[in-house]
Amino acid sequence: MVNTQSKNIIITGGARGIGRVIARHLLSQPLGHRVFLVDLNAEELEYVVTKHLAAYAPRVGSVVANLRNPRAIREAVAKAAEFFDDRIDVLVNNAGIARAFFTAGNGTMEDEATAEQWQEYLDVNLSAPFWMSQAVIPFMKAQNPKIEGKGELKQDGVDRTTDLKRTAEFANLPLDLHGKDRIDEGGCIVHITSFRAHVSDPDCEGYGSTKAGLLGLTQSMAVSCQRWGIRVNAISPGWVHVVHECREGDEAAASTQGAPHEEEAKKVRLETWKDGLKELYHRQHLVGRVGLGEDVAEAVEYVMGAGFLSGQEITLDGGASKRKNPDV
Repeated sequence: MVNTQSKNIIITGGARGIGRVIARHLLSQPLGHRVFLVDLNAEELEYVVTKHLAAYAPRVGSVVANLRNPRAIREAVAKAAEFFDDRIDVLVNNAGIARAFFTAGNGTMEDEATAEQWQEYLDVNLSAPFWMSQAVIPFMKAQNPKIEGKGELKQDGVDRTTDLKRTAEFANLPLDLHGKDRIDEGGCIVHITSFRAHVSDPDCEGYGSTKAGLLGLTQSMAVSCQRWGIRVNAISPGWVHVVHECREGDEAAASTQGAPHEEEAKKVRLETWKDGLKELYHRQHLVGRVGLGEDVAEAVEYVMGAGFLSGQEITLDGGASKRKNPDV
């Protein structure tokens, strides 16, 4: 179902790249969505809020946070909740280590020098989405009148030590959490994973395994979060070309094309985003092109409004993973 209500949305890794495009796309919709960006890069975050998204300033908040730190995550979510008047509708767990390959030592898992990078992948790509989700749940529960309380799970005396004994809890789960008119899609958590959860290149153990782990987290969370009326889904992009989605890219477009940051800059981006990409890269995709950040943003918008969608993965790779030999 198409979104029909204004949403309060947290986006991690929102200062540049895919996260920035998601924020810009959602803010540009007529519903008046509000967005709160969480990012580690203070300089880029300040730029995107005060310059790139300046036209939406009253509806944009932000905080600098290290997502490897659970306490910093809770503090960031608390600031977002304050910005949103204690109601969070959507969490987009987009932040992650974009580098697909080990670079420490000789760049292979054989080298013990990769141990630190392995842990970094785990912390940022897998643990951080769990910690972010954990922190937003109380503020997503609060919006649903059928869910009691906004803190800990109600202690109802149900023994949860085995699957068999959990049937008592299952039998008492509230129905029609999103309303019989389907207008309220309920709380929504979106994990941005990667098609590399399914296919790989050499030396991608850190990246690929944490992205695959995020799919497992999506399924588990979707079942657990049912009790709070929260849907959980994953979007797995393939090759999405967003190196120009940053301050440096904006300034380059402005200087070479005479375009300001928006709306003229948007036109320039759409005309020049393929610059530097070989024709082969586009031919590797069944749709004949590499992905755009807007492709992911539109998928996020769909998932936000799809009230019957939970526990699912949307693979958004232009069909690249379906071709037997991607170099042909």
